[in-house]
Amino acid sequence: MELAIEKWGGHPHYRGELQVLGDDDHGTWLWGTAGRLVHRGAGGHFVTEQDALILVVPGAWWQPNWWLGHPEIALYVNINMPAERDGDRIVTVDLDLDVIRWHDGRVEVVDRDEFEVHQVRYGYPPDIVAAAEAATAEAYDLVVRDRPPFDGAAARRWVERARA
Repeated sequence: MELAIEKWGGHPHYRGELQVLGDDDHGTWLWGTAGRLVHRGAGGHFVTEQDALILVVPGAWWQPNWWLGHPEIALYVNINMPAERDGDRIVTVDLDLDVIRWHDGRVEVVDRDEFEVHQVRYGYPPDIVAAAEAATAEAYDLVVRDRPPFDGAAARRWVERARA
């Protein structure tokens, strides 16, 4: 299955192939092995260094990512519009803001400067700005309080299944 992440207005951001592991009460779990190709923007690509587990939650304006073995990041939460499934693709629109839990336990919101620039460059409507801000506050709170699915309990089960 392809996960396609766009910027506002249909501008390509990232896309790559992932394996669908399955669904649970949290949503759809996707798996990408280290060494897979990820296309960036309108051209270029990179090869991933870590296995990745990604959760797509129906209706959520955030998407948790676990990059297993990353030297600094324990959890990376993209703030994006709710993902839509289109055949063998999942498509979402990245809204710049991200919530990160570092391995040392710190939790912070990053890329606020990019969010502010893109509000002007791409013309984000006020309701999208408000939804992104609300989703960031919600994700930050859930990560800080270590609430499911951000606590990693379900993620560990899906990682075990993917690696079995």
